[in-house]
Amino acid sequence: MKIHYWLGSFLLLAACSAVSSGPAPEPPPIVKPVKTVARKTPTPPAAVKAPTADKASAPAKTPTPPKAASEQKLPPGMKRVTKESQQKRVEANKLRPRPIKNEDTEAAKAKGKIVGPIVTFAGAARADGNPTEPIGKTGKGVPIFLNHVGSGFFVVVEAKPGYSNLEPGRSIFQHDPKDPSKRPDLQIQVDRPMGDGSEAVCDARPPRFGGIPAISPMSFAENQRVSAALNDLSCRFETFIESDASCTNAPNGDFSFLSDDSTVQFCMVVARKWRFAEGDTTVSVRMRDREGNPGPISQFVLRREPRPTRPPRTAATVTPTPVRRRP
Repeated sequence: MKIHYWLGSFLLLAACSAVSSGPAPEPPPIVKPVKTVARKTPTPPAAVKAPTADKASAPAKTPTPPKAASEQKLPPGMKRVTKESQQKRVEANKLRPRPIKNEDTEAAKAKGKIVGPIVTFAGAARADGNPTEPIGKTGKGVPIFLNHVGSGFFVVVEAKPGYSNLEPGRSIFQHDPKDPSKRPDLQIQVDRPMGDGSEAVCDARPPRFGGIPAISPMSFAENQRVSAALNDLSCRFETFIESDASCTNAPNGDFSFLSDDSTVQFCMVVARKWRFAEGDTTVSVRMRDREGNPGPISQFVLRREPRPTRPPRTAATVTPTPVRRRP
């Protein structure tokens, strides 16, 4: 019996050791629990509370209203635009019918009456087209325009029909060295030379630029010298027949003739080659209508005064700072 007991125990021990020596089974995978996030319900915005009467509230700032156009200051030489002036400009820019000749023109000419166009403006304007106000008048009532350089501005002439009621002529150059009757409709002259006073006619383009000779005393006599000087100056002008396309500006900045009743405008840029001399230069101008009838003479004075020279600045003397030595 003991033999069978020990033999059975030995076989049971051998079987348990064989089972334990085999490969260990793999553990089951660990499944992590999924966290569920609860959705947040959006909180409605809090209602704005109306200010109560018992709480003092800061007074609201009232914006300062802009100044009225009638209270604003304008730069020198600028005029304020009014409804009346705008209406006049609109009427002036409307298409005008061609004027009809006055029936009494020939009878008036026979009596010595001047029947040609009337010069409505003769003077200077700035290079940007804005008008300049005269600084005064001579003893004969001729306006005086001031300029410190003698160039870099406009000379402007405007005209309207005169007694003949014929349109002012528009030609600025009609020259024949053998026929002094050939003249432009714009007849303008100066009593002092401009630039170098060159005798060449209309030398206003390359390769040679020249000045304009003087006619002193003033004369519109029919001779070759006067005709050449008239052509030499008038050929440097440009003609404008529409107020909306002129060389000058209205107070509101739009292109406009300087006179409301003008029907034609002539503008010349005064270049350095034919600039005005220092002192007073009298400019005389008259216009002819389309039949060659001259109008009355208009004048203005261009005064060139050099700017006062500033005293030379004295350079400050630099005093050297003594070098300090450490003790």
